[in-house]
Amino acid sequence: MGIWQILIIGIGLSLDVFAYCLYKGAMISEIRKGNLAKLIGIFAGFQMGMVVVGGAITMIPAIRRSYLSANRLWNAIAAVLFLGLGVWMIAKSFRKKYRKIEEQVDDRFNIRVVIFWAFMTSLDALIAGLGFGLLSIELWVLAVMLGVITAATVIAGVFAGYRLGCGPMNRFVTVGGCIVIIGGIDVLARYLSLAF
Repeated sequence: MGIWQILIIGIGLSLDVFAYCLYKGAMISEIRKGNLAKLIGIFAGFQMGMVVVGGAITMIPAIRRSYLSANRLWNAIAAVLFLGLGVWMIAKSFRKKYRKIEEQVDDRFNIRVVIFWAFMTSLDALIAGLGFGLLSIELWVLAVMLGVITAATVIAGVFAGYRLGCGPMNRFVTVGGCIVIIGGIDVLARYLSLAF
């Protein structure tokens, strides 16, 4: 798997974070650098941590022996993980309760709420970490790339929400899901071509 494929999937994963930060940016009366730095640290930390945990699960000796002996099968499973993750993100963006948002100013920085949402938006990074681990991608490369992408996404999301409101939030989650599906199709096509 090439760097650009990792980058595409990373961008797709980060659009979930972008949607939350768009929402958060739409609710504040001014952008405070300290709060923005906290958002970056928390979201990037969770995304990086979850992708490493997902990849580390594939390093468990019994799992590693299994996927090294049946490499093609596990590569196909990795592609299916990415495809399923994309479909899940798209389905999540169409949920009724997720779509209805009332914008009102709220300048409080509730660390518990931010940590909850950082955890929730990083669950897909855990699944992606499993997929990347099955493809034997270096975990530190994944973590650094996802951390940088997430930091940029948080900044862009907060500023876009501050300027535009949170109307387009669900569309970004849908686009993110589509990008992850494209990455999954690419992984599947690559490993199917190697199999035949």
